[in-house]
Amino acid sequence: MKYLILFLIMACGGCSHSGDQEPDAESSGRWVVWSASPACQWEDAFVTGNGRHGTMVWGRPNDERIVCVHEELFVRGWDRNKKTVPVTAQLLPEVRHLIDAGKTDEADRLITLEADRQLKEMGAEQRWPLIPHPAFDLHIQYMGTAVSVKDDYRRQLDLETGVSSVFCQGEDGVEESVFSSRTDNVNVIRLKAGKTGKIDVTLGLEETPGRHGSHFEHNLDSAFTFVKSAAESGWLTYRAGYRQDPGGYEGLARVTLKGGSMKPEGSVLQVEDADEVLIVVRITPLVDGKVSEEKEVRQELSGLPADYGKLLHSHQKAHGEMFRRMQLDLGCASDWKNIPVEQMLANVHEEGITPLFMEQIHAMGRYLLISSCGKYPPPLQGIWGGGWKPAWIGGFVWDSNINLAISAAAMSNLPECAESYCGYVERLLPGWRLNAKNYLGCRGFIVAHYNDPENGFLTHFGPSFPWMCWPGGAGWNLRPFYEYAMLMGDSEMLKNRVLPLYREMADFYEDYLVMGDDGLYHISPSVSPENAPTGTHTWLSKDATMDVAIAREVFGILLDLSDRFNLPQAERLKWSSYLERLPEYRINEDGALAEWVDATYPDVYNHRHLSHLYPVFPGSQLSKNKGDVQLVKAAQMALDKRFEFDTSSAHGLLHVALQAARLGDMDKITKNLDRFSHRYYVYNSLVTSHDPDHRIYNLDAVLSLPRLFMEMLVYTEPEKIELLPAWPEGYADGRLKGIRVFGGHTLDLAWANGEVTEAVLHAAQDGPYEVAYRGRTKQLDLSAGEDYAISF
Repeated sequence: MKYLILFLIMACGGCSHSGDQEPDAESSGRWVVWSASPACQWEDAFVTGNGRHGTMVWGRPNDERIVCVHEELFVRGWDRNKKTVPVTAQLLPEVRHLIDAGKTDEADRLITLEADRQLKEMGAEQRWPLIPHPAFDLHIQYMGTAVSVKDDYRRQLDLETGVSSVFCQGEDGVEESVFSSRTDNVNVIRLKAGKTGKIDVTLGLEETPGRHGSHFEHNLDSAFTFVKSAAESGWLTYRAGYRQDPGGYEGLARVTLKGGSMKPEGSVLQVEDADEVLIVVRITPLVDGKVSEEKEVRQELSGLPADYGKLLHSHQKAHGEMFRRMQLDLGCASDWKNIPVEQMLANVHEEGITPLFMEQIHAMGRYLLISSCGKYPPPLQGIWGGGWKPAWIGGFVWDSNINLAISAAAMSNLPECAESYCGYVERLLPGWRLNAKNYLGCRGFIVAHYNDPENGFLTHFGPSFPWMCWPGGAGWNLRPFYEYAMLMGDSEMLKNRVLPLYREMADFYEDYLVMGDDGLYHISPSVSPENAPTGTHTWLSKDATMDVAIAREVFGILLDLSDRFNLPQAERLKWSSYLERLPEYRINEDGALAEWVDATYPDVYNHRHLSHLYPVFPGSQLSKNKGDVQLVKAAQMALDKRFEFDTSSAHGLLHVALQAARLGDMDKITKNLDRFSHRYYVYNSLVTSHDPDHRIYNLDAVLSLPRLFMEMLVYTEPEKIELLPAWPEGYADGRLKGIRVFGGHTLDLAWANGEVTEAVLHAAQDGPYEVAYRGRTKQLDLSAGEDYAISF
């Protein structure tokens, strides 16, 4: 029989949902993106995820691969249980002496080469510690006459339910739907025949192609001691054991049919004459690859319903509730229904930013955050990837990448995602503490630029990039804790989780800061990621502006918390003393905020990082209405210099725009969004690339765009918000629902012709609150549970 094969990687513009409507019962249909062409590469595949499991579907019409992924799978360079943190604290006095003598390159080599020597003695050879990888592919091969892509194909992704599916009018077709269940922790795939059709298909779990050669010091050919797949009636199995690490993982797929029959043939199942095929996939990471958990997992999967609708119902209820909490509506509902992703992107590439693009990318950013925050927050590729060689090992990168990736979490009303980040950091703290103790001889903690997500040990460094000498990383990566607690209005979290961590940071500075002859505390060594001062070959320096700014922020937050929780006077006096004796920021000869306080380090403007503008964003020391006027002006000049450089990295463009929003510089916002629009950063999957022309699959940009749009519409700080602080003239009218602002309150906002038309603050607690708008302010006295309509 000739089949009209339909699946997730294909699209049809003229299709309608056929058969029962039960799978979409919880969907409004408002937030569905769709494509009119096949995903011919895995980067274009619509993705599903529950934070732990996920899928990507792509391939040829009769030969499809559903890449199954799990957030905890890594090819490691060594046993994760090794305590791989060298001891170099004894070298710190000599490192500081060399820095003071202007011999930063020599200081760099002294500490990095010794640390490298010790790690190699420990058996930790690679400085790129691990590579995330796909679990396996569910390979689906339909039997029968091959088909071609025609106008009646449609692939779609319902962001509201997390279901990727295909519908078509052909009565002998096959409808496919996929989701990653939040409630049952499985990937669910359904193949459903049309009214007059049947399903003949072979199913197998196979290694994702491409594991060969070396990648960032890792030999992929010998990464596993074994890889096995098998089939039996009703089940597909997969098992792999790592070579350098004692762990491994298992895959188990339960296959049930409505009608027809199935039989195993080697490692695949052959299905004939079925009306429906339901596949439920569980991936199980193993700490000990020799100990199987298949028996327990098989029993659990056997207890799940053999009914797609029942499996979907609990998932879409949980997923949908998270997705619907906040929405950006720019009036494009009909465009979602009528314009495929390819056309939307073509319009953007030709015309620049459009309201439809802003709506879809904002919704997609939140969808991807929901789908990729589990035990860990999203690394560079999130939980996804259809290959074995991700750029920069696809890792957890702590100097802007992970920071931008989770920047929208709490503000866009996704505390679960913020909690994913905070819980992850808390589990890493023992490793970060060991980093501080061994490398620098200090209390507190040092962040590992790349780290094994199970231990946090700092092993990624080398001559020119001495990450063990970057004290600011800890404070930068604690700020999301503070923002999370403030945005949720959670005093208990502030007291019991945030305050102890900031106290520990103060302990670090007490051990690390060096009193100079000028009576000021200096930060040496220091790093301004990822930039080297002119005339050197190393990032190593003294008093990088970022490091000073973060130290200021740490002591400032501690003093604020001292007032809130009535902390002992002795602590307040100590923290005030440190804050008052930190170096002042420097304005260089160009009138710009210098990247290094020490004038012996000349500025380098042609770089994608904006570390020295930390006081603007993500910090809040300087903005258009806050901070010393001359420093604000200097920060604007520093931003001008970075803007002139025009980075090619997507996250660099958006970082500039985020800082421009804080400074009220609408010209840079619009121009960088325009640059972003024209350079082909967005795949047909609505996932972004790091570089133009769809190079390097990377989620930094798509995950941080929601934060940018929110910052353009609402600025928040303790007991204050500002409305429309940076929404450019000519941008679309719209509504924003459910944004979180400091104090735990939520805000609904509407605007037209650049003016606020409606604003309602839903108070979460009692207290005074200030609302600013276009130079005017209103003072509110809030009562928890009350709604406040705001007009000017």
